[in-house]
Amino acid sequence: MNSDQLISVQYTKLLWSYKTIIIRNVFIVAILTSIIALIIPKTYKSNAILMPPKSQSDQGILTNIEGLAFGDFLSTSSDEVSNSIFAILKSRTMMESIVNKMELIQRYDSENLEEAVKSLRDNLSFEHLEEGTISISANVQTPWVSNEQEEIEARTLSKEIVAFILNKLDKINKSLQTDEARFHRLFMEKRYDESISNLQESEEKLRLFQKKHNTLDLAEQIKAAIRVGAEIKSQILIDEVKLGILNKTYKMDHPEIEKLNMEILELQDQLSELDHSSENNSISNNNLFPQFSEVPNLEIELLRLKREVEIQSKLYAFLTQQYEESKIQEARDTPTIQILDDASTPIKRFKPKRTIMVIGYSLIAFVLSAIYVIFVEFNKNGKPQ
Repeated sequence: MNSDQLISVQYTKLLWSYKTIIIRNVFIVAILTSIIALIIPKTYKSNAILMPPKSQSDQGILTNIEGLAFGDFLSTSSDEVSNSIFAILKSRTMMESIVNKMELIQRYDSENLEEAVKSLRDNLSFEHLEEGTISISANVQTPWVSNEQEEIEARTLSKEIVAFILNKLDKINKSLQTDEARFHRLFMEKRYDESISNLQESEEKLRLFQKKHNTLDLAEQIKAAIRVGAEIKSQILIDEVKLGILNKTYKMDHPEIEKLNMEILELQDQLSELDHSSENNSISNNNLFPQFSEVPNLEIELLRLKREVEIQSKLYAFLTQQYEESKIQEARDTPTIQILDDASTPIKRFKPKRTIMVIGYSLIAFVLSAIYVIFVEFNKNGKPQ
């Protein structure tokens, strides 16, 4: 038998010789811990799981005119949505609303609202789970040596707090979204009114021109130039509307703003090339568009007027769709959060864990008793016998 094994045997014999003292200490601690576990405040925990609103980031903030919906302007990433939810949950507005609604100043025996809010924060938990959901939990304690009625009140209150948080979160989030939707509706309304005025003005100019000079029949190549030029110009105006919204919502270095600026520049280059194509092209070279120098002045003027009408018509169609959508967004009253697991009344206490307490403190009592025995034996004999 080596020295390490010999020492282990000696310690084991020593502890065994003092087994009565050690067992007595462990037993006393276990009894005291059980009594304390019965009289200390019990904590009940209610929990709810919610899914943040789905973002439309996978579609991009802006799409082309055919597939564009007003919601695309308001789309945000999943992380941004979750961060907004957490900001609302942790806000002072939310905390004070809970304290006042549930009369927690009296329950926490706080001197003022601020102290009650601090106590409330210590008993709330907001977690972002791995699957993308958000967990909301509320802990409520009973008094010392609580009776059955006090335990029922604690259970009920924990559920009511979580249920109130969900309801308040939806109201605050809905209010914020309505404010944002109202801003976009006012922006669209202004551009919509301007578009109506511009369209009427361009149509009136065309009508007066045709009345004065009688109706002119434009060549097919000129009509094609009108269509292409109108498409490009109207897309520039539409992109400028989008850009106006984004500039009021995001910073200048936002990827969508930079992307839109590049698109506008490219469209402006295309329009410029189209307008100056007459300098290099001719009909005889079988180009799509004729030289404007070969077109009579009256036809050029008519071309410009018709193109302006078509541009304003396309812009008007776009703004009409967006304006109507913005009014729907502002007026909508649907829930802004999706509750996966609603708040429920807890049946079992969350704390204390009586079994764990008794076992844990009993182990501590055993270890401390063993250390005490070894210490006493070393003082008496210098080493275990």
